[in-house]
Amino acid sequence: MAEIEVGDVILARGVTGRFHAVVAGVRLGRLMVDRCDGRPAGPLSPRDVLSVYKEAGPPDSEPRTRPLRPTGQLKLDLG
Repeated sequence: MAEIEVGDVILARGVTGRFHAVVAGVRLGRLMVDRCDGRPAGPLSPRDVLSVYKEAGPPDSEPRTRPLRPTGQLKLDLG
């Protein structure tokens, strides 16, 4: 499991089921989270975290894709 930091998005297991949340802080070994659906959430144990999503940031460069060329199957509607 990845190290959980403030600002990470997590998938957690709660009493009402699974939910996504943003980690707002850590206190006494518990995670303080803000649920993405707006419902209240108490402190979570790290054991209740199923997945951690880190911010990847913008890509370094544009994706390398070849430009499309018209073929017999591809008809361009230009007008």
